[in-house]
Amino acid sequence: MKKIFLVDDEVTIREGIGNGIDWAREGFVYCGDASDGELALPLIERYRPDIVITDIKMPFMNGLELSRILRDKMPSVKTIILSGHDEFEYAREAMRAQVAEYCLKPVSSQDLTSILKKVSLKIEEEQMNNRRVSDLENQVLKNTRTSKNTFLHELCEGAYTASEALKKASDLNINLISSYYFVVIIKYSAESDLFSWIETEYRCIRFSRKVNESIYIMMGESREQLEHDTEMLRQRFLTIEEPNNENPFVFGIGKIENRIQGIPLSFSEADEEKSYSSIIQKYRSKEIEQDSELKKELQHFRRRNLIDFLKFGLRNDISAFARSYSSYLKEGTIQSPFTIYYFLMDFTITISHYVKEIEMNNVHTMQKIGQLEMKTSWIRHYQEILAYMEEMLHLVLSTRDGLNSPFSSAVQTAVDYIDENYHDAQLSLQSVSDAVNVSSSYLSHLFSQETGKTFIEYVTAIRINKAKELLKSTHDKTYEIAHQVGYSDSHYFCRSFKKVTGLTTKQFKSQHHSLNA
Repeated sequence: MKKIFLVDDEVTIREGIGNGIDWAREGFVYCGDASDGELALPLIERYRPDIVITDIKMPFMNGLELSRILRDKMPSVKTIILSGHDEFEYAREAMRAQVAEYCLKPVSSQDLTSILKKVSLKIEEEQMNNRRVSDLENQVLKNTRTSKNTFLHELCEGAYTASEALKKASDLNINLISSYYFVVIIKYSAESDLFSWIETEYRCIRFSRKVNESIYIMMGESREQLEHDTEMLRQRFLTIEEPNNENPFVFGIGKIENRIQGIPLSFSEADEEKSYSSIIQKYRSKEIEQDSELKKELQHFRRRNLIDFLKFGLRNDISAFARSYSSYLKEGTIQSPFTIYYFLMDFTITISHYVKEIEMNNVHTMQKIGQLEMKTSWIRHYQEILAYMEEMLHLVLSTRDGLNSPFSSAVQTAVDYIDENYHDAQLSLQSVSDAVNVSSSYLSHLFSQETGKTFIEYVTAIRINKAKELLKSTHDKTYEIAHQVGYSDSHYFCRSFKKVTGLTTKQFKSQHHSLNA
């Protein structure tokens, strides 16, 4: 029996189709559904349906994009497009995507069953007459290692949309479809097979961007499993000793993301952690590197947590953070002056590197950090550790909060440009990067790193917030507001609005009026 998968962002339609047909009696198996194309892809990869029924208009990845990806990634899968738009252009695009059928909503269960049977016969005919699909795929997917490395590096820098990344990955014979991702970067002193076990034991894609550095895009279907994997990797890395102890390896692990466009953010975090580890490594003595127990003890804390607090933490939370970050010193078995000194040194160097990195290193701030650092050799007790940390964090966060902008000049210019041009439907990463005079991949990487949002997420948030203001203050029609905030398609605007706010524009306006009545 042919397996059927449904993609539609409206729950009522998914439930209506899923429950409205006696699948077994009609000779089919209903194997699953999803609310948009990008979320559907990992499930389609897992369940391998014969036929995909998809709505044409959906947020994140619409039905035409999904159809093109399936055409290239899984050419044996047939696609049926459902659309409420009786326009020639949609039909023409559907033909280009080689969809099996294109039909208008609403469609009855009887009509849909007839269409499914028609497509099913077409599948059986193709299976009988054409057994060369795998050979053709292998010919298309022949690419050099250099092309693969270039693509993966550009992917990690944010140069591709989800659709573009999946198309390029398919061309390079890379299986990029997954529900969750995180990035690991390892820099080592010499060519080594110390890390060959990663590709054997985990589902991942490995590439290199420079000599003696490996980058892994780790993948999985469960956030819980990947959280466990990050801990296991971190613990195992701490047990590895390189032959060249003069320059031991460093690593960085990014956070878990649930979309392809989250990979650059995880990559940025991993790269940042690795960079901080490299700086710390320069100041560590041979004694600490050769003492494996002490080395493990000093890795109980998570430098990533400190970096995040320096960026986004509140001064009111300094005391609680200091206690949490240093708790292992209070509870640990190794509490020698040597251990305390190196913990505080790591803490101080991380802060100094952060201050320099965001161009906040004015003379006064650096002098104060230097004066505080002189105390570290004399600290012996846990309360003294807390006092030192709190004084240092108050200094840095007060200086940070006193800046006019939390962003670098490039990102601030981009933010200002978006604020001034959000109403332009042609606004894109490329147009903004041209205005800022940097490459689109670099801006995407920098933007995600500093704002915590992808470019698309930020623009969408700005537009929806402006739309909410207009809904509150004007009597304009929904389609008029859509055009005023940069959406050329009012249907897509309505879906994006509901996706962000959880309400339709009508519900939002009614709710606002009732609160002000």
